[in-house]
Amino acid sequence: MERKMHKIKRQMTDEAAKAAFVQGHHGTLSVNGDDGYPYAVPVNYVYVDGKIYVHSAKVGYKIDCIQRDSKVCFSAILDAQVVPKMVTARFTSVVAFGRASIIEDEDERYMALKTFVDRLCGPTAIPEGMDFLEKTIARTAIIRIDVEQLTGKTSGAIEMDA
Repeated sequence: MERKMHKIKRQMTDEAAKAAFVQGHHGTLSVNGDDGYPYAVPVNYVYVDGKIYVHSAKVGYKIDCIQRDSKVCFSAILDAQVVPKMVTARFTSVVAFGRASIIEDEDERYMALKTFVDRLCGPTAIPEGMDFLEKTIARTAIIRIDVEQLTGKTSGAIEMDA
């Protein structure tokens, strides 16, 4: 699946998109839901070695959807600033398409959760974060998205003609 961006001048290089994506921590996971309706849910994520990791409860709608159809879309707005006088916004965003799976390998599950702790807790809260990881890892699902296509977009504000 590959489509060209309509406003190609706003497309980021692959390297810039990946670098921006690593810095983010919230995005929207979109799966193929029931009766042909898409289902999009906000989630925390980490991007490691070209893969997106999301933590979840072990049961629920998104898990059911992924087990039925692994094709997903993931998007993240990494930076946004509304510019009211120009009736627009400056932003950086990333959209990724890929296939999701529920990770069973304990080493990979631990690595993903440790990355969440490192990124979300910060250095001063690492001990508490690691305690939380140890207490919750057994009941936490880790979703890995193997990215097939990743596109970044950035936009500066454009002044309207007076």
